[in-house]
Amino acid sequence: MSKSKTHSPNEDWTQIEVLAAVKMRGSSLRKLALENGYANAGQLYQMFYRNNAPKAQKIIADFLGLPPQEIWPSRYQSSIPKCTSPAERPHIRVA
Repeated sequence: MSKSKTHSPNEDWTQIEVLAAVKMRGSSLRKLALENGYANAGQLYQMFYRNNAPKAQKIIADFLGLPPQEIWPSRYQSSIPKCTSPAERPHIRVA
């Protein structure tokens, strides 16, 4: 279930879209919570609505058969640019 028709690769799915995708696959956050060892389904809901909840994101993404990075790309983008050599790092002088 790719959202490429409606989203750019850097755009997160909305909460409604995620919940609808779970429901279309025949489950709910409550069922996923209970199936994944949560005593209280509310715990998964709370984690789902937080930005920094990789465990909940993985549970949902695994159920949908997608990597979490495809559903929530903004949460997995690195703000630190990757440098391959010292010459590319502006704070290091190269003689």
